[in-house]
Amino acid sequence: MIKKKEITIIEKYYFEDLKKIKETLKQSQNKAMIIVNNVMVMAYYEIGTIINQRKTWGNKYLQRLAIDLKCHSGMSLANLKRMSLIAKSFSYKEISSQPVSQIPWATLLTLIHKTSTHDELLWYANYTFINNFSRTDIEKERMNG
Repeated sequence: MIKKKEITIIEKYYFEDLKKIKETLKQSQNKAMIIVNNVMVMAYYEIGTIINQRKTWGNKYLQRLAIDLKCHSGMSLANLKRMSLIAKSFSYKEISSQPVSQIPWATLLTLIHKTSTHDELLWYANYTFINNFSRTDIEKERMNG
């Protein structure tokens, strides 16, 4: 038979433990999302680099690539163009640095469209990372772009 005192002790700590467990799960999920984002940004950069080595105006390279990749990975022409843009906008060293690689893909694209110089882009990428800004925050931010 469980004593009432033991039940009271369990109940006393239960909600504290529940809160700690929920916070641990949330932190782990956030870390996993950061890792996945980093890997995907780097993959998209690599794809953009490959694209930029081959495409020339009028050669239909991107259109053909989009058709051939769509059934395999769901890649669209618009996504391939975005990957190309990311690869043009950042050097490997810049994209692999902590601030840039940990900013979500859509936020990076917003930064590219809202800034007018490369230095400004890098400054805002660092600013976004330090302040943990979302794409919505960046869209509200006044920039020169």
